[in-house]
Amino acid sequence: MKLILKKDVQSLGESGEVVEVKDGFARNYLLPQGFAEVATAGSLKNREKNLERIKQQTEKLYQEALQKAEVIKKLEKLEISVKAGENGKLFGAVTTKKLADLVQEKAGVEIDKRSITLNNPINMLGEYKMLIKITSKVSVNLPVIAVASEIIKEARAIEEEVVETYQGE
Repeated sequence: MKLILKKDVQSLGESGEVVEVKDGFARNYLLPQGFAEVATAGSLKNREKNLERIKQQTEKLYQEALQKAEVIKKLEKLEISVKAGENGKLFGAVTTKKLADLVQEKAGVEIDKRSITLNNPINMLGEYKMLIKITSKVSVNLPVIAVASEIIKEARAIEEEVVETYQGE
């Protein structure tokens, strides 16, 4: 099925492009989500008229994405305080939602949690790499450092202390 993309679709194309996709993908995903429209003779003629406007709009979005990227790059690194056990293991992993909120708090730039990719899940203290994909053409690499806000003793260590104290009496 031949479609005209209304929005950028990752691994398919950019807004305004004419693409050929399988019928099921078009009917079940692209058309209902509003990412594309069927390429009829009328819509193709309309596309030609609107192509310049689409290019200007795409360029504007690209420039805005570059500005967001520059603001995020100024952070240099993102430090997040978390509760951890004595062995450095976190109580719950750091989610992309928490990271997106932290970027918004520190840089004042709103990003979608789905645009964040981590090299490994953040479930231990240490440094991790985060990729923020603002648009299909603009992305930012940012190190994330998980530091302990408080170290909580594990249950076994507490039990051992209680046993030692009890035996000492």
